[in-house]
Order: sequence, then structure tokens, then C-alpha cells
Amino acid sequence: MGEGGRGVSNKRTGRMPAEYPGIVAERSGGMCERCLVVPATQIHHRRYLSRGGKHNLANLLHLCGSGNFEGCHGEAHTGIGGEVGTSISRHNPFPESAISYTDLLGRERWLDDSGLRHDRQPQPY
Repeated sequence: MGEGGRGVSNKRTGRMPAEYPGIVAERSGGMCERCLVVPATQIHHRRYLSRGGKHNLANLLHLCGSGNFEGCHGEAHTGIGGEVGTSISRHNPFPESAISYTDLLGRERWLDDSGLRHDRQPQPY
């Protein structure tokens, strides 16, 4: 999804809150959260909406690439995405905030539903 503010909507998941693209862009600084060197152009659902994902901030990554699935967004839709945490299986029972992704510098990162990124897994409350 681009950052036009209208959001993603479907009958099952509803519309993404209008403020979420801005929160994700602020977290990323406008750069791809996987490669860190190319401006991000897409908001990607790590657990796809079609596979039970939701519009929660821990499920959203700001990635480079186009609608043709190029760049890091394209990689997320391959087997590599599952290996590095940019895609999460519908069968994974853990919430997105408990599942890390790895950037291209090899750093493990966790996202939370307040829109923050962490270098360590946040402790459950």
C-alpha cells in the first residue's frame, strides 16, 4: 500500500487505521526496514491479510519494492521472507510482536503494536 492515507480495506479485515502508514513511516525514517538503504515504498503485512493477518503495527513493515514484488517487498513474498521474518505463516501460533525479523545487517528486530522497533524481544507484561 502506498501512503495516500486511504488505507487498505476488505470485508474481513476492515480498513487499516488512517494514522498507521504515518506511524510506520516515522518508525522506518522513510527507509526500507529490511535493506536499510533504499527508500520504502510499500507497507507490507508480515502475516498476510489473506492468511489471517490483521492491521496491527507489529504486523506492518515499511519495505522497498513495487507492486510487481520487486526489492525487499518481493523478497518477503518468497521463501526467504519466511526465513528472515518478513513473512509469517498462518500456522505460527505466536503474535507478530513475538516474532522477529532480520535486517540485511543481520540484526534481529521486534516490532510492537505501539509502533516501536526493538533490538531485543520485549518482555510480556
